[in-house]
Amino acid sequence: MTQRELDLDGWHAGPLFVVVKRRAPKLVSAFDGSRRIWGMRRRASERQATPAWADPDLTRAFYRLARIYTEALGERFSVDHIVPLTDPRVCGLHWHGNFQILPLLDNVSKGTSHWPGMPEEQLELE
Repeated sequence: MTQRELDLDGWHAGPLFVVVKRRAPKLVSAFDGSRRIWGMRRRASERQATPAWADPDLTRAFYRLARIYTEALGERFSVDHIVPLTDPRVCGLHWHGNFQILPLLDNVSKGTSHWPGMPEEQLELE
């Protein structure tokens, strides 16, 4: 079957025949600000999860201690929230009682999959 032109005899082709060029979606890489955006979102979730009675000096002390461990031991350490801040099943708080200092790889591999007092049904899924 061959394709033939429509004889419109002076009539306009209309919007059905207009070729629309669409741009490809912009790819976001780690070097064009997505890290900064992720950091902004992370800090916003931390602010939202910080109770009014939390001591900011103790919070800063945990982050300073993680930096000292990193410099002294040569391995990256990070401040981990024992009960995760953002998880569909539980919502922890951003305060010094919910912090522990872990090596970065352990913290990343742990994710939001475990916390103290976690129901037994969910532990079996691991």
